[in-house]
Amino acid sequence: MNNMNTVQNGSRLLLVDDDPIVINTLHTGLTSAGYQVDGFLDGTSALAHFQSMTPDLAVVDVMLPDILGTKLAARMMETCYRPIIMLSGHSDLQIVNQAIGCGVIGYLVKPISVAQLIPSIETALARFSDIRQKVAKHFGEPGIDNAHIKAVLDRFCIGLVIVDRQRDVILQNHVAKSFIEKKTVLVNRGGCLHAVGNHRSGEFNHAIDCALGHEDKRGVGAVTLNDTCGRDVQVWAAPLSGSEGSDSASAIVMIIDPNQPTPAPEPLLKSLYGLTTKECCLVSALLNGQTIDEYCESCHVSANTVRTHLKSIYRKTNTNRQVDLVRLLSRLFANLSPAVDTQ
Repeated sequence: MNNMNTVQNGSRLLLVDDDPIVINTLHTGLTSAGYQVDGFLDGTSALAHFQSMTPDLAVVDVMLPDILGTKLAARMMETCYRPIIMLSGHSDLQIVNQAIGCGVIGYLVKPISVAQLIPSIETALARFSDIRQKVAKHFGEPGIDNAHIKAVLDRFCIGLVIVDRQRDVILQNHVAKSFIEKKTVLVNRGGCLHAVGNHRSGEFNHAIDCALGHEDKRGVGAVTLNDTCGRDVQVWAAPLSGSEGSDSASAIVMIIDPNQPTPAPEPLLKSLYGLTTKECCLVSALLNGQTIDEYCESCHVSANTVRTHLKSIYRKTNTNRQVDLVRLLSRLFANLSPAVDTQ
């Protein structure tokens, strides 16, 4: 049977994998954990279900019998923005980059257990719940001022901008403000958000208009803009509050620079890869640009000890070189880590 439904309360998840054993194992474990789970063995059926049911999160295998998982993720994003976690039998940086390019926020290497998957699911749901639900809930509420909303937005290390129906900037977090002030990707002209002299500015405008309900959403996904230094920066726009197309409609614009290294939080590194505290410290140092020698000096450890930790990290993350490790983690977690923990 291609589809398996449950009646459990909790977040609704969509699983897509061509291996019935993987589907059944994850389906059983996640259902026991309280999620509502729908499992599919092919991309076509999964996409139809996604379009009709709109789950809270999707877990998608890279290799499917009828469509590549990254293409399926992009098709899902065309329907409605939801967090997607990609599964793969190996850590291929090309596939990782393709996954991030179509908006995937997590990439896990199989075999994966339910115990390993749940932290990724909860992290993704929590981050996007903050963006899409907490902010939306308080946006425009009597007694809730803009300072409160901005404090929520400032928790994230991705750029976040709230625009109204006329695309005027209402609020922005400190990351977005930095992007806009530098005028390398986006610019605020007369209070309205625009792409900076980019040949894809039309796609950027279309993405915002779709989020506000002005245009048809079909064919809209992440928009990749080139900054003035020639780097790619990814931009998303999603509905925030009000009925689409109504006078009260607003949208949130997410700006992600995959070239900017951002340390992953220690709990996430431990839960996803099983890293020890010392290994997490080493990873964070490397992501912050420290060399091995600098790390040895600052932490008073020997080079041999660091090399031993690094070999363990490579094995756990399925990488082979320091550059691959840094590139993978900095791009993978850039849009998951809170910029400032206000809790």
